[in-house]
Amino acid sequence: MKVLLATDGSDQSMKAVQWTVDNLGDKAKVTLFAVAPFAQDLLAEMPPNIQQKLENEAKSSLDKAKAAFDAKNVAVETALAVGMVPANNIIDKAQDGGFDMIVMGSTGIGGLKRAMMGSTASKVVSQTPCSVTIIR
Repeated sequence: MKVLLATDGSDQSMKAVQWTVDNLGDKAKVTLFAVAPFAQDLLAEMPPNIQQKLENEAKSSLDKAKAAFDAKNVAVETALAVGMVPANNIIDKAQDGGFDMIVMGSTGIGGLKRAMMGSTASKVVSQTPCSVTIIR
């Protein structure tokens, strides 16, 4: 089974990382995937190295997630994309890579809408061609 594990370094995504290590780590081929926001065109007036900083933050989230796999001696691949809408990158990666499952964290928003998923998770669930596991 091929698993795409989307991570952004947040607490919710790290829960998804730990769930995957514990439940699928030695049973699946896991690819950690992070998306760095694309900002060069939108932030033309920002410092020229802002895009590199965004990509470094995404790489850092991959390194953080990979450390959880390394701690259990479980092999994992990593992949980084740059894009405006992370859900689109996740969906495209799942389709292009022939993944069987996507695992990702859910972003809670509190109040009466507490049970709803974040916009990225919701879009992935509704538009992806494979199974999706959302970890709260």
